[in-house]
Amino acid sequence: MKTLKTAFTATVLLMCACTADDALYSEYRVFLKNSFVTPSGTILESAAFGDTIQEVSDRDATVKGFFEYTAPYEIVRYGHCWSTNGTPVIAPDSSNCTLFDFQGSGSDFESYIGGLKYETSYNVRSFVITSNGTVGYNPQYTSFTTASPHDEWFQCSKPASTIDTHPRADGFAVSTVLNGDTITCFGLGRNAGQCFNDVFMFSSKNKAISKLPTFKGKARWGVSAFILNYTDNIKNEPVICLYVGLGCSNSNGKDSYENDFYELDLTKKDRWEEVRSSYKDRIGPAFTGNERTGTVSFAIGELGFVGLGENASGACHNDFYVFVMDRDNNNMPNPTRGYFYTMTQPFAYGELTGASTFLIGDNAYIVGGKDNDGNYHNDLIHCILKDGSTDDEAPYYFMWEKKKAFPGDARAFGAAMAVNGYGYFGTGENQSGVYSDFWRYDQGNNDWTRCAPFPYTNVSHSFGISGNDRCYLGGGFNGDYSESEYYNFLWEYRP
Repeated sequence: MKTLKTAFTATVLLMCACTADDALYSEYRVFLKNSFVTPSGTILESAAFGDTIQEVSDRDATVKGFFEYTAPYEIVRYGHCWSTNGTPVIAPDSSNCTLFDFQGSGSDFESYIGGLKYETSYNVRSFVITSNGTVGYNPQYTSFTTASPHDEWFQCSKPASTIDTHPRADGFAVSTVLNGDTITCFGLGRNAGQCFNDVFMFSSKNKAISKLPTFKGKARWGVSAFILNYTDNIKNEPVICLYVGLGCSNSNGKDSYENDFYELDLTKKDRWEEVRSSYKDRIGPAFTGNERTGTVSFAIGELGFVGLGENASGACHNDFYVFVMDRDNNNMPNPTRGYFYTMTQPFAYGELTGASTFLIGDNAYIVGGKDNDGNYHNDLIHCILKDGSTDDEAPYYFMWEKKKAFPGDARAFGAAMAVNGYGYFGTGENQSGVYSDFWRYDQGNNDWTRCAPFPYTNVSHSFGISGNDRCYLGGGFNGDYSESEYYNFLWEYRP
């Protein structure tokens, strides 16, 4: 009789005396707590250590196993099997197990388990297969949970997989934090000659899209947008206001460039109001510059900024404007009254349209763009806000600081966003075509790292969404202005 042992479990030695005919003999059998057992409950004369999880990622894991034996010729194969629920057993097609041929020495082994689902719990245990085909399983299993995926794209599941029924490009997207959730407002845009006026809000926490009141102004594309936050001094409550304006509308096939702005209180979500000048002698639209599309726009604190872009004749601009809300005698802001002051320092690197911007905290960055001569750029410019003079025409200005250039091909109309303290930029177009590459900017090291490319298609004029801990890319087109090449997808990138 073959005797088996284990190094980690106390054994119980049982001596059995048996008589056959006139001969008296005795044999020793070891009963082990962790003996391998068959599905029918038969105990094999070999025992397993508890399996140890060595390493776990989003898609794979490494598990260490060990078994003891005294009759190695009876074991022909061994390995680990796993399942997402219950006690794991080997599948008929052996798709959920590793298999090693037993070489007659060594029982300390590791199994690499690949092809797992991210953010999923698994049970795993070792097994042995004897020469007669019997499978013995470790009576105990070990559990682990795979990590969140890294540097991967995923198409969002419904209802967030599509924006709505209208594929579109040249929409807007702006983000802010509300009750610990990063929310993004997006919408408008165009599909060939058709313009849209619908607006949506995306919750990064709930992965849900809700519809906001329809934009009050003309349906349009290429707008400027930003979100301002302030505190209601009377109610001592936060107020979050979405501002959308400028852009190009289309009526009866004729383009019309606009200079109006509208405001929506996101805490009430009731209606849009046109923003009017806070100066009695300047009654009219709050924006005082030329009508345009292709701008960069963002907010820092209670200030909104709009700059660059191109007008109806295709000429690009380098001017910048700061929007300041009007305040009453109690220092309470009035969201629908204010003024866009011309900033004293124009953009230091020429006239541009189609540049992109991302915010890391209060640090705004401008990247890419196209100039009046049709040249595409890859500069990365840090916008450093400074107080201006007390002159009403110049309350603030930017210092422009050039950072490490975007290492991909120069381009315009790319998608930009920021999460976890990093900026992200990619897709877009230039004279050579449309792109799908995607890059991360580290402001601490002033350096770029290439990320996984957008997997669905080369795309331009999309909008980027900054989530709680991930990025989203939505809409756009592939460079062909035909209706069939516009998209309404929403994809998620896990950094």
